[in-house]
Amino acid sequence: RLKHKENGKVVFFVNHHGPLAVNSGGTCGGTATAVNLMKLMATHGQRGDALVLVGDFNANAASLTIQSMWSKLVHVFNGVSFGGVDNIFSNIPLSHVVRTENLGSGGSDHDAIA
Repeated sequence: RLKHKENGKVVFFVNHHGPLAVNSGGTCGGTATAVNLMKLMATHGQRGDALVLVGDFNANAASLTIQSMWSKLVHVFNGVSFGGVDNIFSNIPLSHVVRTENLGSGGSDHDAIA
């Protein structure tokens, strides 16, 4: 959790690296993965926090993980690597997002996204 010194607003930033195989959700499945992420954020975040959830979800739009996240958070952006497994979600309305961008690989097998 990051707090702005002047205005007191808080950003709760979460990085996730999802289970393999891609779109499987791992042993418990995609819906359970999404539910567990939401529980984690509810436990460690606080009401009023601006939430930013990012990462290599090892899941794309065809997965139950991403589809479940859509029902709870705003899907801000996704990369193109491995079918779009890198994602950014937030609880902030999309109209408040200033810019999104694919920044390229920088030497990784995934593109950096912002």
